[in-house]
Amino acid sequence: MATNDPNFPAVQWLSPLEAWSSPTFLSSAPHNLPKEAAIAALQNTAQFSFDGQTINARETYRYASLQDVSFTVSTTSYKFLDAPIGKRNMLGFRNASSGTQNLFIGFGAQATTSNWMKIVPGQLVLFDAVVPQDDLYVISDAAGAVFAFAYSTFGG
Repeated sequence: MATNDPNFPAVQWLSPLEAWSSPTFLSSAPHNLPKEAAIAALQNTAQFSFDGQTINARETYRYASLQDVSFTVSTTSYKFLDAPIGKRNMLGFRNASSGTQNLFIGFGAQATTSNWMKIVPGQLVLFDAVVPQDDLYVISDAAGAVFAFAYSTFGG
């Protein structure tokens, strides 16, 4: 209800800007970020136009806290990583063997030497955009292979 009474001025927004044009809040989920990271997240912005309007798209979570593991692999399939409780946001594999042993990765099932992913000695594989969320298994075509992997998860 509009009024001309000076004791009750008309109600107005504090800011005429849309929320996406004037970011003043960064969610704490999934992790509380230090001030520098929060500022960097706000700067990770892309603009596009839709129906005559400019829209800002922002991705607020692009950080990884890595767990790094390596071990010797035999010719028997071994489950090396369970499906995450939250979400994996980075996953990397490396065949650290100094010999000729090839590694094979099984996604969601026991690994065999006929699996889709074969990693030759010295090769590195990185998933950082679309990251598998399955149980993961590894097998070698010869004993003594060295497998290294790194992963990061965050709350779902």
